[in-house]
Amino acid sequence: MKNTGVRYGLLGGVVAVFYYALLYVARKELFLNPWLQWAGLGIYLLFMYRAAKEDCAANGTQRDFREILRTPFVVFLLINLCYWLFYYSLHLADPELLQLETAAQLEYFKAQLEAGPGDPEQANQLREQIQYLEKTGMSLPLGHVFLRMGFGALGGFALSAGLAALLRNEQ
Repeated sequence: MKNTGVRYGLLGGVVAVFYYALLYVARKELFLNPWLQWAGLGIYLLFMYRAAKEDCAANGTQRDFREILRTPFVVFLLINLCYWLFYYSLHLADPELLQLETAAQLEYFKAQLEAGPGDPEQANQLREQIQYLEKTGMSLPLGHVFLRMGFGALGGFALSAGLAALLRNEQ
């Protein structure tokens, strides 16, 4: 495959899905752990950096900033697409994940309420959210997944810009 961004993006997507599948198989709670979810970002960064480095070695760093930025951003988008497809598919295959997420969210809201948010309006909002979750639970509509992918792309763009700036200044 000639396109560096696509090659590293798909390879990184496979590695990311393997990482998250490993967490899921080990224990569902590990898959839902926010720290371990964020740790998976290291996979994104590794493949983004490797692709950008290879692209700069082949085409040089004395190009337009946008051209340098393109490769790591494509890598991020492809890895992120693989992750969200896996995430959504896993939730369709195992509805218990949503129940675990609902329980974790309820626990978090109740802990915040017990800690005393300080603002009575905020306390009322927490109570309403707790009542809503207890009554209806959580759901994972496809639109919500696309929205989270979009927000993730903003962060991926920032990471790509940082990598491009580092590589451009590296001589």
